[in-house]
Formats: sequence, structure tokens, C-alpha cells
Amino acid sequence: MYGSAVMIGGATAVHGKKALASADERPRTYGAGRVCATDGCGTVLSSYNPSAVCCLHSQGWTAKRSAVERRVHEHPELVGTCQNAQCGTEFVTTNPAKKYCSDRCRMQAFQARVAAEHKGSVAA
Repeated sequence: MYGSAVMIGGATAVHGKKALASADERPRTYGAGRVCATDGCGTVLSSYNPSAVCCLHSQGWTAKRSAVERRVHEHPELVGTCQNAQCGTEFVTTNPAKKYCSDRCRMQAFQARVAAEHKGSVAA
């Protein structure tokens, strides 16, 4: 046997994890090899999934997705000016904290800050 088993309060523990003491504590299974009930979907369901359909075809998936889409559309569009000294382009965003028009400008500004700090430490 790999490792050692110890009795703790009537249950066996192996490697610090409690083993199940009785059949009542075991997770319920719903059969292996079940397939999603939606026509054309061949997704094999987990034996621990009580549903007859996969997560893509359950109501919870569409409800969560539409809630996320609603949150994105609630923010008004803002016009910002790129904070990169070499750019200054205006851009449209829904994020009021966005400072740069693109990742390229963000990285150029970062590299300029690092170069300025490096020059300051060398001169001192």
C-alpha cells in the first residue's frame, strides 16, 4: 500500500484525507456513459451530473451569459485620449480607467518609464 492508513473517529484517513466512513457519505452518481438529451449533441455527461443535458444546453448557462452581456452594455461609451507621449490619439472605451488606446501604446509608455528610471539611477 502506498502511504499509511490511520483510524480517526471511526473513519480511515490516508495521506491526510478523510476516507468515507459509510455509504451515506459517498457522492451520489447518476450512471456512467449517459449522453446529453439535446438532439445532435454527443457530449458524454459526468456520472456526478444529475441533469439530462450538458452545461451548454442547461438554462443556467444561458442565464449567466445574458447577465454578463447586460452588464457590459450598461456602461456608457467614453472618449479618452491616449496617455502615451508619442501618441495622443483619441479612442472610445467603456472603461473609465483605460489610459492607452492600445497594448502597443501601453507598452511603449511602460518602456519609457523604465528607461527614465534607469537613467536617473545611473546618473546618481
